[in-house]
Amino acid sequence: PLGSEPVGEVEASRRAAAGEEHEDLGQMASPCSGEACVAEDGQRGPSCSIETRSDERSTEPDTPELQASSSTPVTTKRRWSSRLRAGSLLSMGSQAAQSETTRRLKRFVSSMGFECTCAAVIFLNCICMGVEAHQTVTHSYGRDVDLGLALSEHFFTAFFLIEFLIRVKADGWRSLVPVNAERRSNFLDAILVLVSGVFLTWLLPLATWLGDVSADGNIQSLSVLRAFRLARLVRVFRKVPLFREAWMLIRGLSDSVRTLLWTVVVIFFVTYVFAIFGLVLMVSELLSVRQSAGPEDAARIDELMPLLGGLDNLMYTLIQILTLDSFHDFMRDILRYVPWSWVYWYSYMAFAVFVLMNLVTAIIVENAMASSQSDHEHALQEKAMKRKRDLTELRNLFLLMDADGSGTLSWDEFQQSFADPVMKKKWMLLDFQAEEGQELFKLLDDGDGEIETAEFFDGLTRMKGPAQAKDVYRLQKSIAKLREELEVPGMARSVCMRMSHRSSKSSSMLDLPVALGRGA
Repeated sequence: PLGSEPVGEVEASRRAAAGEEHEDLGQMASPCSGEACVAEDGQRGPSCSIETRSDERSTEPDTPELQASSSTPVTTKRRWSSRLRAGSLLSMGSQAAQSETTRRLKRFVSSMGFECTCAAVIFLNCICMGVEAHQTVTHSYGRDVDLGLALSEHFFTAFFLIEFLIRVKADGWRSLVPVNAERRSNFLDAILVLVSGVFLTWLLPLATWLGDVSADGNIQSLSVLRAFRLARLVRVFRKVPLFREAWMLIRGLSDSVRTLLWTVVVIFFVTYVFAIFGLVLMVSELLSVRQSAGPEDAARIDELMPLLGGLDNLMYTLIQILTLDSFHDFMRDILRYVPWSWVYWYSYMAFAVFVLMNLVTAIIVENAMASSQSDHEHALQEKAMKRKRDLTELRNLFLLMDADGSGTLSWDEFQQSFADPVMKKKWMLLDFQAEEGQELFKLLDDGDGEIETAEFFDGLTRMKGPAQAKDVYRLQKSIAKLREELEVPGMARSVCMRMSHRSSKSSSMLDLPVALGRGA
């Protein structure tokens, strides 16, 4: 059919370009039938494959050696093509196997059992570090405890290193690039494992033992960095849902760092201003009183000077008042010599303690509440857990209703479920009453008189909730049934219209000779 039609110049040029490109790249073209490439003059087009062109050359009177040499490139290219196809299939199979292994590792790493195991080991490591710190200072335990602590340190290092490698294998090295909050957490966790674990537990003692690095005090003091491994508790609080409240406190603390910084700046500024006023007004008057006071009063004022004499001393005293520390003793002594000094002290307390500190507390609480509401990870976990509980409840309800164990629910089984006291309570928990049983069965049924598992789960999951949800689902089912009822008459109407159109057309064709005869 293609050979009977002439090929245009544009199509011929396109095929020629495609044939030249295949020859340049050294790729094997698919053999053509020859009919698709026949031009108007009966010659083969340039888009034929190498094999077809070799057949054309074989029609000429060539020698056998020339024919063998002309067929050799075709055979070689066929072999290379088959090898490339086999290699691509092998690579695709290996990639599929690797992707399946990666998916399994991701499921294993994200499982609750793996997270709880890592959390338990981290807690145990923290306990051992506390015992080791106590033993370093007090030496209250024997040498067996020291040996056990040293062995446990190697065990924890090996465990954390294996955990790190498994996570890297599952998530890839790109998960350690600190571009977002999750990857920053992975990056910091990797530094803790590699520096405080592998470097300080294995590499540094090995270098000291080999004699490359001397075990001086500076090198030994690096072992204090192992205490930073306690920061891995943050990962436990973040991953395990049991410690969500603790994670909220830690996250609120991290989110309040900026607020805390500016709080320190504002407190310093307020304290600095009050200290200047105190030195100019109160301490100057106190020194003038000392000049005319007796020896006993002068000695007492001299005792107050370490608290008030100087900008730094008075600022430190104001900070003591800010923290509500014991300040009544020296304040009463100052009142004996400067009676109006209580105005100064209580003005600072009212401004710094009652207003500023409560305002800072309110800002921190607001940030903590905002971060708690925007905890999308916890929201997803709660949503997944709620969906899992709902599916478990629906599965148990379906098994209780399916009396014959057929995997489907008939109307009799569905009706009996509302009469059973246990299942009736479950229906009431789902906000369904006994008088709604028949309507509910019609909504869940697709028209075959029985409710399958998928229909039961899908329908009840979408209807579970307040009355508005049931009404919306009922409306959706009604619209779907109405659409089904309207589609069949519409299709019949369109068929009838087509048939009537064809019949009218055929009748007009039959009437045409009659009309021509009458006209003649």
